[in-house]
Amino acid sequence: MREQQILHKIKKGDQQTLNNFIQDLYPYVYSFTYRKMQGDDSAKDITQEVFVRFIRQLPMYHAQGKTLHYLYRIASNLCHDYHRKMQRDLHTDIDRQENLISADSDVHEVILDQIRNEELMYYIGELSDSQQDVILLKYYHQMTFKEIAQSFSIPVSTVKTRHTAALKRLCALWKEGGYHETETHTGR
Repeated sequence: MREQQILHKIKKGDQQTLNNFIQDLYPYVYSFTYRKMQGDDSAKDITQEVFVRFIRQLPMYHAQGKTLHYLYRIASNLCHDYHRKMQRDLHTDIDRQENLISADSDVHEVILDQIRNEELMYYIGELSDSQQDVILLKYYHQMTFKEIAQSFSIPVSTVKTRHTAALKRLCALWKEGGYHETETHTGR
């Protein structure tokens, strides 16, 4: 069924269609929010809030592209708000993984891969909010530049500029290192 028809049925009060719609889109929104929140438990609450806000706004909502993109935008805004309110450090704690490294090279490689992924997520967390959105949607959700631009109602050229700036910043952060030093100095 086309998305417009689904939204029309939901606006008319079809609860089953709404439940199916949320069930279909929830994993995508949660995955985005989880990465945006760097694995923080609050990702579940924020994802729930995304759908609550969408349902509240539904009577006035006029689809301009995929609804999933609109949900990503709501999720991004809620994550930004959460970060501003909490003003907390989102560094990932790797101490427990370091203690698990053993002589077994397979376990060692798995843990090193996990540490590298955590380090990358840390560096992504150092980007501006708009750069984080582009990187997460492009590489973790396989969205095109055009889809990202439509999601945030900005020109494709702006998305590409943010993407380029984000990649340059990530490369610089990776070369500088500092992830493990930051972890050591903060007691993590």
